[in-house]
Amino acid sequence: MSTLRTSLIVVLAAAGLFAAGCDKKPADEAGKEAAKEADKVIATINGEKIMQSDYQNYLQLRQQQVGPIPDKDKEKKVVLDEMIEKTLLAQHAVSNKLDQEPEVSSLMKRVREEILGQAVKRKLLRDNPVTDDDVKKRFEQEVENTHKTEYKVRHILVKEEAEAREILAQLGKGVKFDKLAKDKSVDIQSGKAGGELGWINQGMVVPEFFNAVMAMKKGAVSAEPVKSDFGWHIIKVEDTRPLKIPTFEQFMSDQRARANLYRKMQDDKVGNLVKDLKDKAKITVN
Repeated sequence: MSTLRTSLIVVLAAAGLFAAGCDKKPADEAGKEAAKEADKVIATINGEKIMQSDYQNYLQLRQQQVGPIPDKDKEKKVVLDEMIEKTLLAQHAVSNKLDQEPEVSSLMKRVREEILGQAVKRKLLRDNPVTDDDVKKRFEQEVENTHKTEYKVRHILVKEEAEAREILAQLGKGVKFDKLAKDKSVDIQSGKAGGELGWINQGMVVPEFFNAVMAMKKGAVSAEPVKSDFGWHIIKVEDTRPLKIPTFEQFMSDQRARANLYRKMQDDKVGNLVKDLKDKAKITVN
């Protein structure tokens, strides 16, 4: 079974590499016809053909996973031998009805779904690319919706509400915030620094935390414990300042930030398609 799962992982990785080509422009029709004419049978195994295009696709994925072989003649022989061996093993499995075994059939179904799903995403993004105008419009929307203040904060995180209220009581009696953070906080990293989180802005912390911070004045400690998925927070706002927002030109010059927004917009396109498919589908969950 471990071999089956390893094979599945390899195939899913290949599907991921397949999807990674989403940004590439499709070949024109003349190019497609030329490629079709150039395609030819390079091997036949018990009547099953391996085409030149099959070889090129397998070679590309193999090189991405394990790197190319410098000697191209040797590489061609190694790659073709691998393809023949895989074909023979697959044929042998089918002849022995291994493809009908429940766990094998289930794994094959998952692989098929993954590859077809990635193909849908690739076609969607190829037919509906994210343009620079789209990015500029999205950037302006993000700026419009972004909270324009950032906050310098500390916090003490504990697991139980009762303990959080006990800490608030100790703060009310004059115990120092940084001392309680070091002694009590389960957020070890910030706890060592007296609860220091530094400057935060919208999106850097969970919404419950940021909503509480926005409602607080500079120098204040949260009047009530703030609950999040991490536990119960006691928050102190030490300072505030206007958030520095880059211009669109500055944003576009930041390769990482630009790539993240492109990816987010692509994810939104896929998400919208999935939502549309769900809305139209008849789904029953038992």
